Amino acid sequence: MLNRKSEFYNRLWVSSIAISIAALLIGFAYTPGINILLVLTIALLTGIGVWEYARLAKAKGLEPATKLMISVAILEVLAFYVSLAYPQWSQLALLIIVLGFISFFVVHFRKPENALMQVAVEFFSVCYVAIPFSFMMAILYPRTDYGDGRWWLFYLIAVTKITDVGGYFVGKLFGKHPLAPYLSPRKTVEGAVGGFCFAIGLSMLFCIWGRAVGWELSFWNAAWMGMVIGVLAQIGDLSESVLKRDASVKDSNTIPGIGGVLDLLDSILFTSPVVYFFIRFI
Repeated sequence: MLNRKSEFYNRLWVSSIAISIAALLIGFAYTPGINILLVLTIALLTGIGVWEYARLAKAKGLEPATKLMISVAILEVLAFYVSLAYPQWSQLALLIIVLGFISFFVVHFRKPENALMQVAVEFFSVCYVAIPFSFMMAILYPRTDYGDGRWWLFYLIAVTKITDVGGYFVGKLFGKHPLAPYLSPRKTVEGAVGGFCFAIGLSMLFCIWGRAVGWELSFWNAAWMGMVIGVLAQIGDLSESVLKRDASVKDSNTIPGIGGVLDLLDSILFTSPVVYFFIRFI
């Protein structure tokens, strides 16, 4: 019991510090110099996330080209930013994906054993980590004018994480029925419903608050987007649990209080593309 309380308080402190730093960087994201720092921070988190993913693969007995995976993932994030900032380079991110895909084959020319599995694992790391992080930058630095991207990124992070927080507390207080006992024994159906409702509630609050600051989000869109995020955030969380359980690993890393970057941001990896396409096309 004491260990669980200690783990909770450590997670609370570390998460609070991480959120404060993220809020500052996002708040000043349009300031020259800070924008570069923010992009480099996202690239760093991407590299760490891919490294953690490679550790999971190694725990399964695979030998992925970790350095190449990290390099391609970081280049993809940086290329995505360049394509957003300079329209004439709009195809750069796609070029990096193609070159990375080819590189994952070339690196196994000397040692083709398990190449089928290795290439799949290596390319998936870019899809799983780098592309969702790139969508976060596309939300923050839009090519088209759909309002201040900083508010949309705050919305994405806040509604996604409130799903985790709501699920934790509701599950703690009222949880009785296991949601996915093999993947995550502590998660309950009651907690999942609670997280879903928290996501809708906070999304609706953003709708009300947005009108005061000139940030447009209609009542209907806030309601259904809250539902979508509330579901996908939990799918993202459980999806990382699938990878960890398959590798027989408790956390993706050993960072005090949060475990790893994937543990902290697993839900956002699934919600960021949806929020991007929502504000881009709807």
